[in-house]
Amino acid sequence: MSKRFILILLFTFCTRLYHINFPIAGWHSWRQADTAAIARNFATENMNIAYPAIDWRGETPGYVESEFQLYTFIIALLYKLFGIQEIFGRALSVLCSLLTVLGLYLLVKKMIDERTALWSVFFYAVLPLSIYYGRAFMPEQMMLMFSVFGIYFYSQWLDDNSWKHFLASVACISLAVLLKLPTLYLGLPLLFLSWTKFKFALFRQPKIWLFAVIVFVATFAWYYHSHSLKSLTGLTFGIWEMGTDKWGNLDLLVTFKFYNDVLFKSIAERHFTYPAFVLFVVGLFLKRKSDNERLFDFWLIAVVVYFLIVAKGNQVHEYYQLPFMLPGVVFLAKPFSRLSDVAATIHFSEKTTRVVLALFATATIVLSALRLVHTFNSERYDTPLFALSTSVQQIIPENDLVIALSNGNPVVLYNAGRKGWNCSTSEINESYFEEKKRLGARYFIGEKNLFFENGAEQQLDFIRNRYEVVIDSAEYLIVRL
Repeated sequence: MSKRFILILLFTFCTRLYHINFPIAGWHSWRQADTAAIARNFATENMNIAYPAIDWRGETPGYVESEFQLYTFIIALLYKLFGIQEIFGRALSVLCSLLTVLGLYLLVKKMIDERTALWSVFFYAVLPLSIYYGRAFMPEQMMLMFSVFGIYFYSQWLDDNSWKHFLASVACISLAVLLKLPTLYLGLPLLFLSWTKFKFALFRQPKIWLFAVIVFVATFAWYYHSHSLKSLTGLTFGIWEMGTDKWGNLDLLVTFKFYNDVLFKSIAERHFTYPAFVLFVVGLFLKRKSDNERLFDFWLIAVVVYFLIVAKGNQVHEYYQLPFMLPGVVFLAKPFSRLSDVAATIHFSEKTTRVVLALFATATIVLSALRLVHTFNSERYDTPLFALSTSVQQIIPENDLVIALSNGNPVVLYNAGRKGWNCSTSEINESYFEEKKRLGARYFIGEKNLFFENGAEQQLDFIRNRYEVVIDSAEYLIVRL
């Protein structure tokens, strides 16, 4: 590997170390809290990977319908060896991020050239959300790692027909899909590679059929079992709730807001930054020089189809667009690796084009840094969340169930180290509290700002007047039920 790539890899590593030992809080803490809770519950309750459990379980054992929990299980193993510390989850994400950069470099170098590969991984290393989610306590980086290596090993298998590359690819693709079901979209770039190699004869290739059978059988087996957990406890992350939560929202596809939110507000502004997005668009229109290069067109198309299917999820959650960035940075890299082509297209001299590209690259780096500063500012210790969590751990017995005012965010229960129910201010009334008391709830906890932000001062007064107040500080409330 070239020295330039090693430097990029080192840069990738260093930029993802910020706050690597920070607790679960801040930007998108709700998703990280669920992930961290499952890892902790594996380590403290049951090291059976088939039975992931969450904290917002009420009186149930907490088993939840979810994706395959390889990421959290590996973290739980580290917890067993070294103790429960969030640094292990973040470190695993950093490792997967580094391996993603390696896989992307190898794939682009093979399919296009090394210059494009270096620029691709450079931008992947510096773009803001790639950095942020590259050290977040979430399985996304592991999914991206398996995705890129699944395609790379598949292309290697097509070249040498070796079992080692076949098995490596099928393992990576299967795990990517198990970690995130929508990753089935990878079938399109794999189909393109197969077509390039075999044309219509691809349907007569036993190994291709075997590949598909393994992926689909593994996927069906896990998600069938996972759905049975919902039947047992009623707990789910909403994987199959078509048209309500994440996917199947066809009405969104005819609104301008959906495309504006996903394409411009999220991909252009947050993921790429606008200067890099402009260069991405330029790269889309540069001439392809080989069939292999078209792999990234089909990969990009596959991700866009996934956007349309999982419309609500993509509109609400920016990290749903992380898969777009793997093929996306390849198009962003092309103007830099094909300077003469860009110069001819825009009718500038190569010297002028080089200056323009340098300005765009500099603007991308600066805007990435500014966005990261804004994002990391939310990771602070001096917040009501940590003050509340410390008091809960001191006052409430570990096995007592609690009701946490959180508007659905599991971060309160996670940091408090307690199990129970999440609730919103709209749910707070006597019948709700009495029902939860019958199910075993012993305490109510919550930050006061949620009452004031939602105009729920009457609910706050109701709790104070009806139950035994343990702590009523300026920032939070703890009540014995």
